Amino acid sequence: MNRHSQLPPEQQRVQKLVDQWNADERHWRSLRGRRLLRRLTRKGLTADQHRVLDQREFARTRTPVDCIGEPLPG
Repeated sequence: MNRHSQLPPEQQRVQKLVDQWNADERHWRSLRGRRLLRRLTRKGLTADQHRVLDQREFARTRTPVDCIGEPLPG
């Protein structure tokens, strides 16, 4: 079901991207406690190492992006 069927087609694609961005932002914020706990328990790591671990955990736990049926730009 198309949640944005009332929008013009070009705006539907943009709205899907906005929805995905917002979902990613909610997910990133939900992992905040785990990031803080990791920083407290692994004090020997550098800030860059923590950032890499944060990004890997986010990518691993993120829901897959549904891109089937999307037209190519241009």
